[in-house]
Amino acid sequence: MISNWIDISMSLYPGMVQRPGDPPFQMEPVTDRKNGDKVPVSKISMSSHAGTHIGAPVKCEKSFQDNEQTEFSATIGLAKVIEIQDRNSVKAEELKKHRIYSHDRILLKTRNSASDWYSEHPPEDTIFLDRTAAAWLAERRVSTVGIDALFIGGKHKNGKEIARMLIQAGIVIIEGLEFSRVKPGEYMLICLPLKIPNGDGAPARAILQPVR
Repeated sequence: MISNWIDISMSLYPGMVQRPGDPPFQMEPVTDRKNGDKVPVSKISMSSHAGTHIGAPVKCEKSFQDNEQTEFSATIGLAKVIEIQDRNSVKAEELKKHRIYSHDRILLKTRNSASDWYSEHPPEDTIFLDRTAAAWLAERRVSTVGIDALFIGGKHKNGKEIARMLIQAGIVIIEGLEFSRVKPGEYMLICLPLKIPNGDGAPARAILQPVR
């Protein structure tokens, strides 16, 4: 019986937290049973980087779904949830204290998971990867890096560069994860994005199962 899966995805709803400048999530009915429509249908409008998503900056000229086998192997399998103690950013110095190897799926739980994810805009003091962490993970050639933030590299001027460093190393990025009910340790990860060929990002549903 499957009973111990943990949903680490963000809910999608109007007024949800979003990246500054992105179009908001909107859902409006197209049909109305009062007018005789038998099947309820809604129109959904949203950013490709809304909520929990897999992102690939267009400037990297590489879509996450260019290779489906890479996609599945990166987001399905054993993953390590690492709780970051640094209150300001994720740094290589702290990551080096953990056993991280090539092809690992690394999920970073920061104090972001205890923040207010229900306001419209991300907290100003959200934790992100710094350049040392991105360079070290790229050098280790991990398979996947996930984080409980909407920008893995932050909103500062180096944010896109940090994301680019990971993607150019072949690392899949999962952003907008929610780890409030997750303890550090090893888990089975399933994270599948919507199938959007040539997309710059895709919303995803992510779940974890503890490894006993």
